[in-house]
Amino acid sequence: MDQLTDELRRLDPPHPPPRVDLDAVVRRARRHRTRTRLLVAVAAVVVVAAAAVPLVVDRDRDGGAAAQPPATCEPTGAVTRPPASTEAEDAARRLEAVTEGMLTPALAEPLGRALPGATLQDAISCERGMAFHADGGRFVAAVVVADAAGVSRVDAEVSKEAEPAGAGCAAGSTCERSVEADGTVVRVTADLGGGAVRRTVDAYRRDGVHVRVTAANFDTGADGAVTTTRPEPPLDMTQLVGLSRAAHLTL
Repeated sequence: MDQLTDELRRLDPPHPPPRVDLDAVVRRARRHRTRTRLLVAVAAVVVVAAAAVPLVVDRDRDGGAAAQPPATCEPTGAVTRPPASTEAEDAARRLEAVTEGMLTPALAEPLGRALPGATLQDAISCERGMAFHADGGRFVAAVVVADAAGVSRVDAEVSKEAEPAGAGCAAGSTCERSVEADGTVVRVTADLGGGAVRRTVDAYRRDGVHVRVTAANFDTGADGAVTTTRPEPPLDMTQLVGLSRAAHLTL
């Protein structure tokens, strides 16, 4: 029997003892499983946060869904000008561009403070925000304002113009005229009728600069029909007067 056992051992020698540390293998497996669970949990949090971001951005301060300007905006072409053909025209274009860049933040900053949470869209270029555009010696801005109350318009104009003599009120409107301590003449106009309200402030300054700021709660269609879009204009008279007197809103 011993001889047979020795012969079998010779044909199939015993394997060397294993050098693998089973405890270490178990520990590594547990660490891998823990890391995998952690990564899955982090990924889930990231996905949920990414899905929630648009909801946070698109809500106003009152927790409601923020209104958006109409998606049917089409550029009016007022900012499209033929290329300059002379050096003088080129220099004038460059000066207009500098003035546009100066006037835009002069109104955009106080307008943003007056309309917290509102979405602004340039009605001339259809781009987000607001901007002044040169238009025949004057600079105009047309802003579509959308907030929880609805969609409305704010328009502004800066030009070199003295107060016209004998200017009166339009039919169905009321006017007020005052002279500020610095000599600035402020003419306030309110047009009322059928629920449509337009508030206008004209500020004529001593240096000959005329600033007009208007806010309305209605939209006028291509056929001239007036459609009320919200109960009141987005700005009251006090706010309009403040905007018309913005420090750098001048030429």
